[in-house]
Amino acid sequence: MERTVRQLANLVAGSFTGDGDAVVTGVSSVDQATDGAIVFADTKRAFDRALASAAAAIVAPVACTTPDRPVIHVNNPKLAFARIVADLAPATPIARVIHPAAIIDESAAVGAGVAVGAWSTIGPDCVIGDQTTIGNGCSIGARVRIGRECTIRANVTIHERVSIADRVIVHSGAVIGSDGFGFVFDAGQFHKFPQIGDVIIEDDVEIGANTTIDRGALDSTVIGSGTKIDNLVQIAHNVRIGRNCVIAAQTGISGSATIGDGVMLGGQVGIGDHVRIESGAIAGGQAGILPGKVIRKGTMVWGTPARPMDQFRRNFALVQNLPSLNARVSEIERRLGTNQPSVPDEPTDEHNR
Repeated sequence: MERTVRQLANLVAGSFTGDGDAVVTGVSSVDQATDGAIVFADTKRAFDRALASAAAAIVAPVACTTPDRPVIHVNNPKLAFARIVADLAPATPIARVIHPAAIIDESAAVGAGVAVGAWSTIGPDCVIGDQTTIGNGCSIGARVRIGRECTIRANVTIHERVSIADRVIVHSGAVIGSDGFGFVFDAGQFHKFPQIGDVIIEDDVEIGANTTIDRGALDSTVIGSGTKIDNLVQIAHNVRIGRNCVIAAQTGISGSATIGDGVMLGGQVGIGDHVRIESGAIAGGQAGILPGKVIRKGTMVWGTPARPMDQFRRNFALVQNLPSLNARVSEIERRLGTNQPSVPDEPTDEHNR
């Protein structure tokens, strides 16, 4: 597919400088750009790299201009580029058919234009909305509700009584509605606490591959609209996540945690049970938030136990200086003749016993 720079600028509601009739034939990263490709740059440094490439045109902020190349100017280059990609390299159309090897219970209600892949099963009393796609090998339990224009990739498991709204994407291997980790200890053994709640996933959520979302014990586990969840994330029972949150890979969220709107969680963040993270807060990668803690609105935390970023940086700097501080203290003690043992540089056999 081909577009002119002028056509693409109109598509993204931007302006352009340079030759508006220049033809763009594809999209590319800066490193792999060839003649005819369009790339994006969201910083001055990235713009300079784009200029050094063979790209035919660049999507960039308003302040970035050059006489050497057509430039489409927008406020958010990455977003504009995503729209250009969708236009120049659209996804392969999906055949709106139900495969003969799919098993659909006679009581299920399947909407218009639904696609169901081979070896997928749809249980009793399910409702599948119009134009939704269910890939190969999926298991959809009884009384599941899936809205319009959803995409359920191959090998997804959705257990009974899960409710999924419109335009939700669930990637392969995800499990939604499994039992939460709830047990009661008595007389020397663990007894399972009933996990009879449900899962509610609102509009425009994306759930990454091999992510697991447990059903509530007695109530609901809720994922708010617009939230994006990476691969390999664990969300425990009764967790409530707000709207437009971003949760990176290998994050674990323990039971009954509450997360507000617009929260950002970096990779490998660990959140204890009954934690409350207020709207707009950010937890840096590998932050550990202890059970019952409250992270206030707009706060950025890091470390374990998680602390506000300024405090974490001060503490980290002090820890880095401990070896030199130990040497100074040892020297002072030597001069004073106190003969106090210093901290050894390496563990001794005594420490390992």
